[in-house]
Amino acid sequence: MEKRVATALVAVAMGATALATAPAYADPVAPSPTPKSDSTPSDNARKPYTPDPRILSVDVDPNVVVVNKGRSAQVTARVTTRDVKSVDIDLWGPRGRSDHGGDHWFGKRKGGPNDGPKFDHASRSWRFDWSDRTGTYKVHVEAIGLDGKKYTADRTFTVKRNEWHAPRPSGPKATRIAGFDATPEPVRKGRSLTLKGTLQVAKCWGDWYYDDWNDFSGRRGGDRYCSDSRNYWNDWRWLGSQDVEVYFQPSGSRRWQYVDTIETDGDGDFAATVRAWRSGTWAVRFDGNRRLKGSEATDYVKVWRH
Repeated sequence: MEKRVATALVAVAMGATALATAPAYADPVAPSPTPKSDSTPSDNARKPYTPDPRILSVDVDPNVVVVNKGRSAQVTARVTTRDVKSVDIDLWGPRGRSDHGGDHWFGKRKGGPNDGPKFDHASRSWRFDWSDRTGTYKVHVEAIGLDGKKYTADRTFTVKRNEWHAPRPSGPKATRIAGFDATPEPVRKGRSLTLKGTLQVAKCWGDWYYDDWNDFSGRRGGDRYCSDSRNYWNDWRWLGSQDVEVYFQPSGSRRWQYVDTIETDGDGDFAATVRAWRSGTWAVRFDGNRRLKGSEATDYVKVWRH
């Protein structure tokens, strides 16, 4: 029994020796896989930002500048840029002349090259008054990019004057009967009354002054008596050689009675003498014509019977 065990041990020992001396063409044993790392060095490395210079917007406010006489108005240009070092905002007038001096320097980028795009804003304002030329103006913008290149953009706006022009009358001129009076009053029955007044025609309308009273020719602001009045006639001139009719309406009546027709003299004055029999209203009326509007005036007179 002891011999068998010994023989078995010898056999096992020989087998182990045989494995140790196996030939080179035997199948290799596959290596175990290498464990993956939890982080990679590339996660902390970003691609550098490449500047992309642009003038993103040029806004002009207002687009139409309206100037009133004696006052001024302001216009403002606002510029937004990306990746530029500086921007120059200039104004070009209707005749192409430029107004310089609008340089804006934005300085260096903060941080490193990986900070992304660099946005900046700049603005410039101008004031316009009545002496400035009207027309189209141009805001010219020049920017120097971080790449050293020049970029440009333009915007236009319009300057106007708030001018009001008095329209020339297209119809008959206004007239009036000024200072109409029936005297004396009160008056005794059967005594004489004197009716007098002045027929006048409008001398100015708005700021138009009329030199020729036979037509509508005129000139703006030609007379020192004309004021800038937009809604009504102002200032008056005598109107001679015109017929004025005289009427009477007795107290308690609604009907007018024709009395007489008189003519104005060279100064537009007229006068008439009538008999007073009853209390009532005396009236004078100018009928007008194609070039002149009609007008009238009244005066009440009390008549004493005793």
